[in-house]
Amino acid sequence: MNLLKDESGQGLTEYLVLLILIAVASITIVTQMGGAVQNRFRAAKEKIQSLSVNSDG
Repeated sequence: MNLLKDESGQGLTEYLVLLILIAVASITIVTQMGGAVQNRFRAAKEKIQSLSVNSDG
């Protein structure tokens, strides 16, 4: 039973699992950061608009 003792594919599988975990973590971080950045830009836009409205009147 050479097949049971053959571990040549084990390293590749471990790298694949690690790659998937890193990808999921990266997607989660980018998604969370994207929301925070979007909120900052929205707040800046609203502040600029409020300043331009106040200067017109």
